[in-house]
Amino acid sequence: MQFDSKPLSKLAHYDDLTLLPNRILFNEILNKGISQAKRHNKILAILVIDIDFLKESHVALGKEVLDKVIKDTSQRLTASLRTEDILARLEGDQFIVLLNDIAKAKFASSVAEKLLHAFADPIKADSQEFFIKPSIGISVYPNDGHSLEDLLKNADAALFKAKQAGGNIYQFYGKEIESEAREYIQLETSLRKAIKNNELALYYQPKTHLKNGNITGVEALMRWEHPELGIIQPGKFIPIAEDSGMIMEIGEWALRTACRDNKHWQDEGYEHFTVAVNISAKQFYHPEITQVIEKVLKETGLNPQYLELELPESTVMDNIESATNILRELKSTGIQLSIDHFGIGNTSISHLKQFPVSTVKIDKSFIKGVPNNPDDVAITNALIGLVHNLGLEAVAEGVETGEQVQYLVSQHCDIVQGYFLSLPLPADKIVLQFKKLMDKVLI
Repeated sequence: MQFDSKPLSKLAHYDDLTLLPNRILFNEILNKGISQAKRHNKILAILVIDIDFLKESHVALGKEVLDKVIKDTSQRLTASLRTEDILARLEGDQFIVLLNDIAKAKFASSVAEKLLHAFADPIKADSQEFFIKPSIGISVYPNDGHSLEDLLKNADAALFKAKQAGGNIYQFYGKEIESEAREYIQLETSLRKAIKNNELALYYQPKTHLKNGNITGVEALMRWEHPELGIIQPGKFIPIAEDSGMIMEIGEWALRTACRDNKHWQDEGYEHFTVAVNISAKQFYHPEITQVIEKVLKETGLNPQYLELELPESTVMDNIESATNILRELKSTGIQLSIDHFGIGNTSISHLKQFPVSTVKIDKSFIKGVPNNPDDVAITNALIGLVHNLGLEAVAEGVETGEQVQYLVSQHCDIVQGYFLSLPLPADKIVLQFKKLMDKVLI
């Protein structure tokens, strides 16, 4: 007798009430996630959620009401998560979430806050209202374990702490992460306000050509001018923006501001040069990135040739085929493209030559050691030679001394950028530096 095994497979891997993955399927997914995280040096987190509803006082309500509460719970949890997050029902009134490939462990706190907030309103069933108080325990790979068993055990331990504290809270397994998570939540909340309160600003740092000393462009560097904490560097808040979904809004603001400032400088009679804007991985792989660029250029009136996008080497190497297609699409708009932080990833010559970029920025970690560190000298020499052999311009970032400039001149590096020339400055101050920087004697 023949039969279709697919329905049986679905029954074995999915919860029949909520249609969510069950424990068996979740464990399979988690094991794969751990392997991926281990291979690519990534972070993941699991959140065990207990809604504490199936107790004696509630069981007496009957199966229909209980099922309604569980289904409503699963829907609220699902609505609070990103599409790439995995939600499963373990058993009874316990659920679990897998957060794959997160930038920081503390991002899990932001998700936990959303999950708790999902139950601010009561669940209605059988003409009754039920207020749910979830408890959430969080463990993080690799901090809290390297295996499925350890991560689940430690998340359960954290869940126990949350329930002992009265519920309606989340707890991390590790105290250090718990402290970082509180800071993360505060910064995320403040960042949302910062966008509305115009606390974000662009600072500009010049790039200078070594042959003629002329400015070839400026790089736009984002800063958060926090009213209490002062200037916050992008390395602190950009990961939060990426994890929380704010990066597209912030990124588009940066693009528009940089293009508008450059067009203003041109209209004021200053030299025409490119303004470079850093693009994060989530911006780059967003399906509407090209449309956003075209819209910003049209709104600001900037000629596309004077906008440059700087893409981290790691971003274009995550998915070679997709990255190449996106780069070609972006290039078709007429803008300039460059690879940033070159040398610290694993880009091969064959991959680099197929990317439609015009410049490559050698990572400052190598420039910092020249000309005194033999290893950095050897690597920098090789990278400059590689870039030139591909017909591209080599840019040295992080140049801080005249000695470094002298060395880079001797190696025929094309462009330099760093504190030796200028600190990053706001738009109204960088214009005062343009003539001074053009007249500066580098060597």
